Amino acid sequence: MNRKQRRAAPKSGPASLAQAAAASKHGDALFHSAVQLHQTGRLREAEMLYRDALALAPLHVGALTHFGVLHHQAGQSDAAIDLIKRAIAADRQDAEPRYSLGLVYASLGQDSEAIAQNRKALKLNPDHADAHTNLGILLLRQSQTREATQHLTQALTLKPSQPAYENLANALLEDGRPLDALDVALAALQSGAGRNLKSTFVMIARSLDPLQALQHNGFRDSLVQALHEPWCRPRDLSRQVAAILLQTPAIATSVQRVTADTTASGIVEHADTLALASDPLLLALMQTAPVVSLELERLLTGLRRALLDGYASDPSRVPHALLPFAATLARQCFINEHVFDVADDEARQAAALHGMLSARVDAGEPIDPMLVALSACYAPLHTIAGADRLATREWPEPIRDLIVQQVRDHQTEQRLRATIPALTPIADATSEKVRQQYEENPYPRWTKTVPDQQPLGVDQYIRTRFPGSRYRNLGNGPLNLLMAGCGTGMHTIERCLLFRPAHTLAIDLSLSSLSYAARKATEAGLSNIEFAQADILAARSIGRTFEMIDASGVLHHLRDPFEGWRNLAALLKPDGVMHVALYSATARQVIRALREMAAARGYGRTVDAVRALRKDIVSLDPADPLRRVTDFTDFYSTSECRDLLMHVQEHQLSIPEIAAFLDEEGFEFLGFETSAGARYRNRFPDDPAATNLSNWARFEAENPSTFTEMYQFWIQKRPR
Repeated sequence: MNRKQRRAAPKSGPASLAQAAAASKHGDALFHSAVQLHQTGRLREAEMLYRDALALAPLHVGALTHFGVLHHQAGQSDAAIDLIKRAIAADRQDAEPRYSLGLVYASLGQDSEAIAQNRKALKLNPDHADAHTNLGILLLRQSQTREATQHLTQALTLKPSQPAYENLANALLEDGRPLDALDVALAALQSGAGRNLKSTFVMIARSLDPLQALQHNGFRDSLVQALHEPWCRPRDLSRQVAAILLQTPAIATSVQRVTADTTASGIVEHADTLALASDPLLLALMQTAPVVSLELERLLTGLRRALLDGYASDPSRVPHALLPFAATLARQCFINEHVFDVADDEARQAAALHGMLSARVDAGEPIDPMLVALSACYAPLHTIAGADRLATREWPEPIRDLIVQQVRDHQTEQRLRATIPALTPIADATSEKVRQQYEENPYPRWTKTVPDQQPLGVDQYIRTRFPGSRYRNLGNGPLNLLMAGCGTGMHTIERCLLFRPAHTLAIDLSLSSLSYAARKATEAGLSNIEFAQADILAARSIGRTFEMIDASGVLHHLRDPFEGWRNLAALLKPDGVMHVALYSATARQVIRALREMAAARGYGRTVDAVRALRKDIVSLDPADPLRRVTDFTDFYSTSECRDLLMHVQEHQLSIPEIAAFLDEEGFEFLGFETSAGARYRNRFPDDPAATNLSNWARFEAENPSTFTEMYQFWIQKRPR
């Protein structure tokens, strides 16, 4: 019983005091039981017990506070604030209600009020680690990085935990101290970091100067682990890993040697080649993502040519120790869809090797593993007649992995292809052209995605990403998700791992893409995804409705993106949410110029045409703005480069066009997913929720590269 409760107790004698004390004790018991139910998600039962506790003890600080938090989680934030303020009035010396009120204000985007409440909580209890943490995070939002770092350091001292390490590392990174952030992250990783800390390490790694990063013990090993587990999409680390590899002496000197001697004669036997061929970081990158570096691409192209020349003239010239590297190089060539340049005489040599392998498979003769690896460097093994017989032989481990990638996986996709139904016809001429492009080049070819994402409810995700937006909770009912234009399934699988929907329908025009996606979903252990062939322009005929629709990077490839968008909107339930990604006309000026150049020169759209276009772009003067496209990761694989520069259909939109559509169709704009959020709020402090699209249009005009990676945003359908 607190002081107010004692003052409010009846004054009629010992019996009344005893009754009040018993009621308070019973209220405490009910409160503790309610908290246990609350923590396990049994919210209805928790609500009943909080009410019972407050009926016995109306000024119970804990019950008022936690009942307020429950109301906030249910979307009743005004009631939540009222309950927690009653708890504060009941005991002004208790820090906990102040801390909880700060949480509510923060989630509503009322950062100033949230900061004030956390400061008051810390004045009452300077050792409140969670209040230090939340105040630090709020100060980061306000770009007060120095004070934020102080509070997060104090939180880590008081309560060492993975979230504390993560928050401090993020603060140091935000404060422009990436090397200090790396020290914190590596210390946490050595003790067994969780998912979020690994993601923080990735952000730090992508921001570091390669030379400085390499001075930190454990950094290189952590990168290898990050690629293999993985801790992110491996392609997200590809550019930084390439920059680090180029600081490795054996690789740096080999790049110089290949650059100086385009025939790469003698490089196979060189000590530097043997050293780089066993580099764990180089092998990890080549096995998991396209190599995003012109220098490394030149090196790998030269090494491939040298291996081919050496083997063609005398197989004994190629050391057996290079087999793992040759097999890994073949895996890289498959991942980038053989985008590396091939000279005419090299192509003839490769075709001869391919024919030799086919003949030996057909005759059932012994086959040198190096022959398999080198043949696969130039064409997928599944293109060999009788390739299935390769999979029945015994091979060294590097070749086994190669055969899984290029034979067994292909067989699985062919089986799955026959099981995928067609939900709509593909009658539109433009849709048919797009379908054909992705049949030839499924987009993108990927290896791994993050396997252990922490599942989130959509409500929690939206409120965390867009505090202050006028979002209406979906609640705890079943989530039915439509992935429109799912491609090869990378984004679909990530969404399903994150949101855990009850059922997902994933549609695409291309059966090649869908069968790839279905195989990867099976590998991920996801059995609640239904893959089907369908055209978004005919989507209304599907006859289903969804709580959530994701249309990432698909609408701008339709004959009419707004017609397709309306069709999807018709399938979305009232209050349903949609994630959309569209190309920005402002950000893609260089891409538009290159597309016009490719069309004017008549390259065509074959693999050879993609190689020719890339070669011409690389030969441009380094100062030419068009050469900046080599900074795009999409430049480094066939399907992605074709999608980027040679797509059969592409629309580029503007923010005013998007705003007009949302207003016309009855959507609430919730926010852009962009790293520019803090800069936007500094520019437009009167829009802390960052939802004013007129302001965003001005911001993009002032910062044209803001949406280079597309407009990515969330919207919610207004109830009719």
